[in-house]
This record gives sequence, structure tokens and C-alpha cells, in this order.
Amino acid sequence: MIGRLLGNRYKIIELIGEGGMALVYKAECTLLQRVVAIKVLRAQYSSDREFVERFRREAQAAGSLSHPNIVNIFDVGQEGEIHYIVMEYIAGHNLKELINKEAPLPLNQAFRITLQISEALRHAHEHNIVHRDIKPHNILMTTEGMVKVTDFGIARAITASGYTQTGVIMGSVQYFSPEQAKGIPVGPQSDLYSLGCILYEMLTGEVPFQGESPIAIALKHLQEEPPLFDRIAANYPKKVLEVLKRALAKDLDQRYPSALVLSKELQEILGLNPDLNGIEDYPTQVLELSLEQEALSAPNPPPEPVSFKKRFLNFSMVLASLLMALVLAGVGYLYLIPSRPEVTVPDLVGFAFSEAEKIAHDHGLNLNVVKRENNETVQPDGVLSQVPKAGMIVRRGRVLDVVLSSGIETIPVPDLTGKTLIEAEILLDQAGLKKGDVYSESNRNIPKDRVVRQKPAPKTKIQKGAAVDIYRSLGPEYVEVPNFIGVPLVKVQSELASLGLVFNNSVVYQTSPYLKGNILDQRPLPGEVVPLNTEMSFTVSSGPAGVNSEPTVETNSSAYHGVTSEFQFGSGGN
Repeated sequence: MIGRLLGNRYKIIELIGEGGMALVYKAECTLLQRVVAIKVLRAQYSSDREFVERFRREAQAAGSLSHPNIVNIFDVGQEGEIHYIVMEYIAGHNLKELINKEAPLPLNQAFRITLQISEALRHAHEHNIVHRDIKPHNILMTTEGMVKVTDFGIARAITASGYTQTGVIMGSVQYFSPEQAKGIPVGPQSDLYSLGCILYEMLTGEVPFQGESPIAIALKHLQEEPPLFDRIAANYPKKVLEVLKRALAKDLDQRYPSALVLSKELQEILGLNPDLNGIEDYPTQVLELSLEQEALSAPNPPPEPVSFKKRFLNFSMVLASLLMALVLAGVGYLYLIPSRPEVTVPDLVGFAFSEAEKIAHDHGLNLNVVKRENNETVQPDGVLSQVPKAGMIVRRGRVLDVVLSSGIETIPVPDLTGKTLIEAEILLDQAGLKKGDVYSESNRNIPKDRVVRQKPAPKTKIQKGAAVDIYRSLGPEYVEVPNFIGVPLVKVQSELASLGLVFNNSVVYQTSPYLKGNILDQRPLPGEVVPLNTEMSFTVSSGPAGVNSEPTVETNSSAYHGVTSEFQFGSGGN
């Protein structure tokens, strides 16, 4: 795709992101001379014409939105089998990356982000567009700190298509509403619940609910209260917990009725203290003052005026005290504290810890391991970084802080067998893995469009972020049943396996004028289309009426294995 020109105007520059539904490219609009982002649908979606048409309509509807906190959609197009959406290019990162790096976020920052998302939702809801998949991954952050919500309309297009089959719940399981968990129609309040999940994660660094499977998490959204409410109550003002509980209410009547109401409440909280928006260091303290404003005492009376002479004398005394303290400190340092020679900090990066510790001791320094991090290039227990850095001059006996490598992070592959593609993708995403190539194969035991097998196999440990290939079922193969009537049974038995059919080991013998051993009737009937390996049953002639002329059922399993009887060969007396 790199270098390709789409729509005779969009030149693809580089791949900047990918998800289960689409690949995102940075591109240049040659007509307007501007940088844009282009989302190209994956083949599994673009090959479904009904879905593409729904998606086009929803994208066009979302394109009608115009708000500073919503990513603009410029164009929707198609070139051959490639279906794409042209959007505003946002230079920055998404909210999930910010949470992973810095959570818990300062309270005022978390509230400002929540307010911007709420304003975006308010605008969309007023235009009758529900997002349905609000999550930190869909919240982009500009380099200036502005919030941009993306992927409006996409979730609705998927929901309306055949990709939401029975047992498949649309949305990201950690953030979807109780309504989505139940599989009932969703509305604007569902987006507000998802926004509450995001605010919870920004303040705690954890999603509200975790579980071993998507279904387990869905049940928690329906039945349980987020586990860290007590921590929030202990660390934040009372109003913060009130906002969260109302946003995360399972009952729609108790949840915020609209994004407008939520936005107004957030604005009131932030507006109580005009300085709040510019303070990062002590957000809780500042916000708590604004929230508990009624508890503030009356202003203190102004101090009595002080004469210039008195102020000068006070200043002189303070200055003299400071000078005396400095002199005494210098004397104590020179005479009371023994001097320690200075050393140059060695470069320990890349060395194994045992070797790095020896080098440090040779220089009269000590090591302190502050943490371990996964790393693909440095072996486990190797030094990744150090403080102070190599080359700095420090006193002998100084402790150096080092970060050690824990090697490549490996993750056990989850078992995807029997799951739909969407369920499999959710499980892989939860595990920190990606969906690889999808292959199809026939399978009688696994329903159509569900996972037959995977590569690597379940429980295999692989590198985080690696791809897992999926083999989905096409259902059983089918064969057309030939006409066996009038053919000797012994001949049919030898041919069934090659035809993809199975002899069921039971034969009904019936007197008839036809040659003994020939087939009179069959089930399934000739011309029927049946799954591969379907069992066949037969009614066989025992010849004209005479001895042993009553209908009999042959149940000798040896018949299937080629061990003959007198009836099967048509020889011997009756």
C-alpha cells in the first residue's frame, strides 16, 4: 500500500496503526496539500457487501458531525476491493497509551479529559448518532492535549451487519454497558457508562472489571460493583465518587440521563476554582477545596501595618542568622566530616547484574535494583539503564540505581477453539496478542465460522504482541448420494468409503423376485445432498419366497470390515 494513490488524490505514506477491523495509514491529499489519515477495511469486512454499504452510510452520517473534540471524516471511497475512509490526521497518541504510561492521572486532568469526551458525545447524541464503542483506544490526544473522539458510526455498522451473531456482543468488553452485555438495543446512556469506565481507569490505572473470559467480564458489568470504589473514596473528594457511581449505574434511571447533564456537572466542579485547569501538581487538594467550598472559613482580617524601620531590623537579623548558619555548616563539613574521594561512574549498561555489581564494587560504588522491564535485546538480569549515568563524578560509596532486563515478555496463547472470530479477537486482545491470518477448512464437528484450530496451539508461550493464525470452520463438506438400487451390496460396501459415505452395519433383508444380495432400497435416497461421512442403510433382496423368507436385520459388524456371510455373497442354501 505504501506509495499507492487512492482516489487519484490520496498518496499513502506509512502505516501508523492497525486494529481488528482496519489498517490506518498516514497519507497526503495531493489536491488540498494536507496530511490525512486513511482507514482501510480488512478483507473480512470489505468482502461483505451488505456490511460495506451499512458502513458507508454510517461513516457519511458521522461525517456530518462537526465538533472540536471529534475527528473529522473527510471522505469515504472505494478502489477495487479496497474500501477506505479519509479522516483528520491527529499527531499524538491515544488515551490508552497515556493511561498505560502515567495512570493514575491527576484528578483535574482526568476530569478535563472526561469533560471533552462528554462534549463530543453530547454533540453526536444531539445528531442521533450513538458511538457504541467508547474506549481509551478510540480517544486520540493531540500534542496540545486536546481530546479527539474517533470511529463514530463504525460500531453501529458492525452491529447492524451479520457480524453480531448469537453469543457475540459488540463492543470492547472492559468498557461496554450492561445493556450491551444483555444484547439489548443501546442508546446514548450506554456511551455514558463507557465514559464512566474510562474515568475509573484514569483515576485507578485499572479497568472496572477483569475476568478470564469476555462472558465473565460481561456478567460483572451486570451484577457487580467496581472493586476500587473504596480506594477512590479514600483518595479523592466525595464528589468524585458520586460522579463515578452515577455514570456507572446499572439502572438507566439512576445513570446520567444525557451527556449534557454530565457535562454541566463536570463544568460546575471544575468551574468552582478557576485556577484548577492550570494546576497539575496537587490536583486533589485544589479540587477538594473547590468541592468543599462551604467549609472554608471567612477571610482573615488584614495585618497591621509595619514600619519601614521595623521591617529593616527584622531583615537584618534574618540575614545575619543565615550567614552564621552557612559559616557553621562549612566548618562542620571541613572539620567534622571525613572526606571521601571522588570516582567516575562506570558504564554498566548491557552487563549482567553479577558482573555489573563487581565493576561497581571495584569503583567503590553500590547497586540498587529499582525495577525490571521486558526487553528484546538485553538478556535477563542484564542492566538496561543506570542513574547516575556513566561518566559522572560522584563520591565513593554512592548507590547507583539500575533497571534490569526481564527478557522478552511471553504470553500463553488462549484457547480459541469453538469461538467466533470476534470472540477470538477479544480474547487475543485481552492477552496482549494479535489476530494473524485467517484460514478456512471444512469440519463436521465445529459449526460454520467458528475456530477449528489455531497456530500456535493453546497454552504455547509466545512473545507479547505476536500474531496467532486462526483456522475457521466452513462446516461439513457435502456429497450427493448415488443410486445404489439394483447394485449388489458387497460391491457398494467396498465403494462407500471412497464416496465419502459410511455403512451403518445394519441391513434389512426382504424377499423379492430380484437377485439375492442386490439392494432394493436405500437411506438417504438417491440424489440427496448430505454431509460428508453420513451413514447409509440398505434394504437387500433375499431372493424369492422360500426358506428364511421372513425379513431379517443383519447386524453383524463384520460385514463392514469385509468378512462375508452367505447372504452377502448370494451363495449357499436358504
